[in-house]
Amino acid sequence: MSEEKIIVVDDDHTTAKIVKLQLTKLGYDVVAVANSGEDAINLTEVHKPDLLLMDIKLGKGLDGIDTASILMEKFQTPVIYLTAHADEKILTRALATNPLGYVNKPLREKDLLTTISLAFEQINERRKQSAFADLNEAQEESWKIQLTVDVEGNIVKEHPDCAKRIKSLGFSRIEDLLPGSNLEQIRTCLQTRKPRMVSVKHGRRVVSFEYRPSAKLDQVRILISNNQAADTLKQHRIQQNILLEALDHLATGIVLVNENLNIFYSNKASDRLLDAGECMKKKNGCLVCLDPEFTASLQKIVLDGTDQTLSIRRAEKVAPLYLLVTPLQTHKRNYGLNMPTSIVFIFESLNNTERVEDVIRSLYNLSRSESRIAASLILTPNLEQVANNLGITYNTARTHLKHIYTKTRTNRLSTLLHMLVTGPVGVILHSDT
Repeated sequence: MSEEKIIVVDDDHTTAKIVKLQLTKLGYDVVAVANSGEDAINLTEVHKPDLLLMDIKLGKGLDGIDTASILMEKFQTPVIYLTAHADEKILTRALATNPLGYVNKPLREKDLLTTISLAFEQINERRKQSAFADLNEAQEESWKIQLTVDVEGNIVKEHPDCAKRIKSLGFSRIEDLLPGSNLEQIRTCLQTRKPRMVSVKHGRRVVSFEYRPSAKLDQVRILISNNQAADTLKQHRIQQNILLEALDHLATGIVLVNENLNIFYSNKASDRLLDAGECMKKKNGCLVCLDPEFTASLQKIVLDGTDQTLSIRRAEKVAPLYLLVTPLQTHKRNYGLNMPTSIVFIFESLNNTERVEDVIRSLYNLSRSESRIAASLILTPNLEQVANNLGITYNTARTHLKHIYTKTRTNRLSTLLHMLVTGPVGVILHSDT
């Protein structure tokens, strides 16, 4: 049985018992069942659970959202909401309590398991961050000023020598020192639960600000210094800009998305294809296909977290687009954190196929058959389909692919294709000469 403790909160006694049985069957330790918001608060104080499953509508007294808000403030205990229906106003209120997920009623065991599993991954990640912060306590002493603030930027705790250190930097108030984007940085840090760093120039002095998630989910620690961190940050930004510029020169479309297909980055090649809107486009910041079935298939691939391919039909007599979806290393940890979880490579038809084969064969010492398969995979990232197109058996193609992996020092299709399309081969993928 899991060591993680859960409390179920639902005013319907029958539903609460069913949920408890489902969770117990899944291996979780349900330490209590509450039928009201007040009971939930009292039981949380007694049992100190790791997570609450909270029905939004609890009848008389506190509703689930108000209860969750109190629990977060008093105990920093996260919740997953259970709901049969909710309008936009209710969901907006619920979102303000930073829930770790929602499960619709009637409850399905698969949905319950997936949501709770992802929630505990987030909880464990937060614990690691908190532990990391404790381990670096000595390091933080080298910072000039340390503050803890709430979501509105109000100071709830400050270093004992804070006022003295502010004056030593030439400021009379901390507000004069903080960057103009202070509130934005605080809220982004709270939302993503990731550290952020910015630097501001005050006269000849460059002051760096690091925003770190606090153990309390509604607070952020700000570490302020005038050391060399700003120079390091500047160097990182330069490197990032160089990388993004390089990606824009590639002929293959590259898009970073999360589990909801929200787009975090797209290079120029993908922008060109999506702006054309032949079979895919950007809609409200999301990557969508004109055919909803393909959108659903794409999202399922992203959620599965494995290397998979998808071909999307275009207009008649126009070759389809081929997508290769590969998860990022932080795939599961990024669920619900508004961070990318997958890379989507978008492949269009190739010109100069023979040149591509020649370059691949020369660069990686492949045989003609191997280079033909490698070049074909760039166009159609599906080994079975490549085998059919080349008139060979799937087993033969798979044997060639194993040799390709060995010679290119790769071990999976996504890594191989990434290397090919971002390396020298990518330069000629769509050239006309």
